[in-house]
Amino acid sequence: MGRIIGFVLGGLFFAIGVIALIGAFELLRSGASTEAVAQGFLVPASLFVIGGFSIWMGLQAGKPRGGDD
Repeated sequence: MGRIIGFVLGGLFFAIGVIALIGAFELLRSGASTEAVAQGFLVPASLFVIGGFSIWMGLQAGKPRGGDD
């Protein structure tokens, strides 16, 4: 179950990141200030990192932990 939740959340973060990236390019094309453009690209990058981490955690779910044998 944890694997499915990780994949779903990761996919949602990636999808929202794509939408935010489209908005960041709109800011760039409209000639927004440097600060607005920087913040516009920071949000999608953060969402992609969080999405990737969620998917990675989903892959780790259910695997046996390395430890004392």
